[in-house]
Amino acid sequence: MSTAQSVGEQFRSGFAIEREVLLFNNAGVAPMCLSAEAAIQRMSQHLRHGWFDLDNAFRQYEQARVSFSRLIGARTEDVSLMQTCAAAISQVALGLHLRPGDEIVTTDQEYPSNAYPWYVAAQRSNALLRVVQSQPDLSLPTESVLAAIGPQTRVVAVSWVQFQTGAVLDLAALSQACRRYGAWLVVDAIQGLGVLPFDLLTMGVDAVCGGAHKWLCGPLGQGVLALAPGRAAELQPLLHGAMTYGTPEEAVDPRKTPRPDAKRFEPGSPPLLSAVATGAAIDWLLSFGIDQLHQAALAISDRLITGLATRGAKLLLPVGSALRSPIVTFVPRQDLASVAARLSAHKVAFARRAGGIRLAPHAFNLPSEVERFFAILDAV
Repeated sequence: MSTAQSVGEQFRSGFAIEREVLLFNNAGVAPMCLSAEAAIQRMSQHLRHGWFDLDNAFRQYEQARVSFSRLIGARTEDVSLMQTCAAAISQVALGLHLRPGDEIVTTDQEYPSNAYPWYVAAQRSNALLRVVQSQPDLSLPTESVLAAIGPQTRVVAVSWVQFQTGAVLDLAALSQACRRYGAWLVVDAIQGLGVLPFDLLTMGVDAVCGGAHKWLCGPLGQGVLALAPGRAAELQPLLHGAMTYGTPEEAVDPRKTPRPDAKRFEPGSPPLLSAVATGAAIDWLLSFGIDQLHQAALAISDRLITGLATRGAKLLLPVGSALRSPIVTFVPRQDLASVAARLSAHKVAFARRAGGIRLAPHAFNLPSEVERFFAILDAV
């Protein structure tokens, strides 16, 4: 048994995955791991006691912030626990002080949640949105984004991993260009966190946004915003409450400014259940090491690529990146609608993307599941 397969089987033991399903849409919604489920149950027990057990509840909540900081490579005080990834992106896009003539560089392949906030930000400030176009084969070289960055660039807002094809941008190279012109590098990392190694400080990212329900194997409805040191104070909070300025015990002072750390973006009662669940899921992933999970997921991805190529499918595989995502998008030789219908009928989780089928295996997927997938596909 290979090391990757061994890691995958150990990782799978942390899930309650039904035998008849094939969970190949982990870039969409992954199964929640048992550690996350147990954390929710523990927090629910704390909340039974209301006021008298809040200290324990809030300690666990703050521990979730620590877990996020370890995953992302950020300081704990620079991590804000948000409702969703979209909320985190909106906080950055609409919290920045943009001026007429500023340029926002983005790409034409952004998921809507990383597109609409920047369109709104540009409209409100009269900034210019520069949209980098993909190649006809949907490839999106980092060089194309670099070429769009210039003296007027104030923000580069991109997805680390593209949701259609799994193309990975070189964030370190983008960061160098941003530093040259004093621009922010804002990254939607939801398609990579948990299955690709990430380090905010090493990569030079100013703001990273993510969510729990994909590769992190946490619940829906938990997002995160992590910032480079000092950047939190440069963003105006969109939502305001007691926690924005301090604590509920402090007297109201109209002259008071928001607190300088990332907690300024958490205005009221915290999302205790989803936060501790995500923290537990992250701790489960980190116990294996993201590098190890990445290699295990790639091993399954490679099996899919080999089998699809043998069957004459058109593979939309990005090239030229130092990092690879496990995402595999293909256009089948057979009728696409027929393939999609058969996969759904046989309880295969997938997504229709880029005119084809997107598969996104995680480390818990097994070689035997790849064989079952091809048996289903071959019968179309």
